Amino acid sequence: MKQAFFSLLLSVVCVIPIFGQSSKLTPELTARLNQLSNDDEVKVLITLSRKSSEQFRPEQLFSERAIKRRQKMVNAGVLPSLITVEDLPFRSDDLRALEDAGLHIHHCLKGLMKVSGRVKKSHVSVLASLASVVEIDAVKTFRRSPEIDAPSHTSPIHQTPTTHSTHVLNYGASFGQLNQINVPAVHDLGISGQGVLIANFDAGFSNLSHEAFQTMTIVARKDFVTGQPNVVAPHSHGTLTLSVVGGFKQGQLIGPAYSSLYALARTEDAGSETPIEEDNWAAAVEWADSLGADIITSSLGYREFDPPFASYTWQQMNGQTAISTLAARRAARLGIVVCNSAGNSGMIALPANTLGAPADADSILSVGAVNSSGVRASFSSVGPTADGRIKPDIMAQGVSVRSASSSGNNYTNASGTSLSCPLIAGVAALVLSAHPNLTPMQVITAIKSTASNATSPNREIGWGIANALAAVNFFPLSVSASATMPHAFALHQNYPNPFNPTTVISYQLPVASTVSLKVYDVLGKEVMTLVNSRQSAGTYNLTLNGANLSSGVYFYRLQAENFSQTRKMILVK
Repeated sequence: MKQAFFSLLLSVVCVIPIFGQSSKLTPELTARLNQLSNDDEVKVLITLSRKSSEQFRPEQLFSERAIKRRQKMVNAGVLPSLITVEDLPFRSDDLRALEDAGLHIHHCLKGLMKVSGRVKKSHVSVLASLASVVEIDAVKTFRRSPEIDAPSHTSPIHQTPTTHSTHVLNYGASFGQLNQINVPAVHDLGISGQGVLIANFDAGFSNLSHEAFQTMTIVARKDFVTGQPNVVAPHSHGTLTLSVVGGFKQGQLIGPAYSSLYALARTEDAGSETPIEEDNWAAAVEWADSLGADIITSSLGYREFDPPFASYTWQQMNGQTAISTLAARRAARLGIVVCNSAGNSGMIALPANTLGAPADADSILSVGAVNSSGVRASFSSVGPTADGRIKPDIMAQGVSVRSASSSGNNYTNASGTSLSCPLIAGVAALVLSAHPNLTPMQVITAIKSTASNATSPNREIGWGIANALAAVNFFPLSVSASATMPHAFALHQNYPNPFNPTTVISYQLPVASTVSLKVYDVLGKEVMTLVNSRQSAGTYNLTLNGANLSSGVYFYRLQAENFSQTRKMILVK
């Protein structure tokens, strides 16, 4: 996979030979221009040949979080350095020349060597005459198709939820969608997405005042349609997806990554008469990278375009064509786990696929949908990609998924791969929370390798339904990397590990409390509980006897009032 990353780098940073002026216009742009008068404007995507020659320090270009995340990729040998040619800004004189030629710049996609903007038809030839311009294409636009994931019904806040007393949290009606992917067992270990920044790309977030968002930490917002920081828009889609990944209201709705940080990007105008433009998605990737995002969750896709553009064909779902696909691949190379909906276009006969970009990218998690029984939803898009790779990668519930409603503090059930995607993004956050040094490909490997169909992946369900706990346990969990809740116990000794058959766990209570120790196997099943009755502050021991347990990896959770800590242990007989 590393080879694929570097092939992308070469494809976007090399200087493309300059041809004659007329050859700089793509056939798609020419077709669009033929329908316009000289004073009409057209949205164009311009490929430039060069970057700034200035010297930059990492802190001039990236946040502290982004530098730390990129350093991980340098250490893994994926990135050659913290700053690459892709990261450098364009030359200021080249941008001025574009503006002088009549271009109103919209986005500078420096990672893809492209600039988007609007220009009058009469000025296109002037743009093409600039020496720095390699190619001019039209920005493809499409209209959102009817939503499968429109709310099916809403429910009031005061409904009586189902309780699940065997778990620490009360998930209410959201329990089924999380239990199917074994999330509650991870929450029971004290892992809920701590330390992870998730960027959510959507059509707007209409109800951020909803009770499910009141404990959510939103660190950044940007509207890539208007360029403003306000992402509130009259569309329910973002409210649905954000609540599914990170909402938190006991007894109503809990997302897998309710302790993560969030950055919200409005990347499309979902108005019925307004076309959606793919360059907004690519620009949002660069913004998320600069913030230091660890995960992108995107319940969007690009396939059907407005005339006169020909829509992407299934043959173009090859991981190398769509702007959003190239941007997603680059994000993965920079250390971001990208989760994107596979699409809602259903089944089609081989060899064709029904994917929408960027779900065809080779280094991201493309997410399909199953129902509550684990059966693939009929609308869930299928692969393989045109170059023969299996897609989708992973599955989660996408039928009747519990979500926050766009009105008041109500809740709704919604369907579509738009809903299964944030569930998987939440699983990725749990894995990264437990293992912050993992690269995107390692996170993807952990999730795919432990899924229900890992031994026989196929074009309909990929590697199958995710198993969050097994994915968290896929890589060894060291004491230093294990996730802990605030105000953790002070462990007095590093218990024997491996042990056989007993181990003594010593702890210090900062305040008087009753202490319980629960032991779980790698699938999240509780296999033992020990309790020390209420004790005063001080040092105590609990002896764990594994005589009745099989050899293997276990996790124990030590818990008192407002204190919790999780550790891994190995029993060898």
